[in-house]
Amino acid sequence: MRHTCLRFALSQIVLLLACTFGVGAQEVGPATGEPITVLVPLTPRLLDAQQNVQPAIVRWLTHVATRADLRMRLQPAGFDRRIADTSRIPTSCILGVARLPEREMIVRWMDVIRRDRIVMIAAASDPFKGPLEALMKEADDRIAAPTGLYRDILAANSVRYINVDDQRALARMVAVGRIRFGIVIGGTLEAPEVASLPLRIVGELPPQEYWFTCSRELPDKIATRLVAALNERTAESLRKLALDEPPPGHTDAGSPTQ
Repeated sequence: MRHTCLRFALSQIVLLLACTFGVGAQEVGPATGEPITVLVPLTPRLLDAQQNVQPAIVRWLTHVATRADLRMRLQPAGFDRRIADTSRIPTSCILGVARLPEREMIVRWMDVIRRDRIVMIAAASDPFKGPLEALMKEADDRIAAPTGLYRDILAANSVRYINVDDQRALARMVAVGRIRFGIVIGGTLEAPEVASLPLRIVGELPPQEYWFTCSRELPDKIATRLVAALNERTAESLRKLALDEPPPGHTDAGSPTQ
């Protein structure tokens, strides 16, 4: 009985530590480099199913961190936490924020890392056909959305939604019928485990630029080194492999549309 209680107590300590330090967090770059935290959105192009940063992203950011003499802590996080941390912690950055006029003053814009569209998805067998305006009406209270830009798009159209920040999980929910519609970044559909799901695109919004951003209080000396490292030739090649090329296992069959 004592051993059972001890095992339970230890499991609770492990769980507490996981919650404290963050699931999926890992560090890259020289051990002696200046520490920063890079908060990673919960999308399949950036994270695997266990919430670990994808190997191609790790290779890219390891090179950037080494060139900039930084010790990067890569931490998966939802949108609200990403914005909150960069507002209060000077050494916090975000791997991908859509650049919108209302966000200009809340972060420091370092470099564009990807341009991508926003898509609305349904199960492959869903009968919906029609323009985006009709889709918004049909989706009211029947759509799942991550926080951030997706939530803002739906709110602007008076569409009620349920919040699901993990875009891989959101796609699965739509595929199995737990929710009728979903809204995600286009890159989510490129992940092999999502591309294989019985889904189709029923609506599409114009592409957005996504930026590597940091706290406005990030020291200038770090910001200067980081921007230079992001724009270095090898870093740009690694970025393209990580974010612009199809991920490993992806089949170029294309996503079904309406």
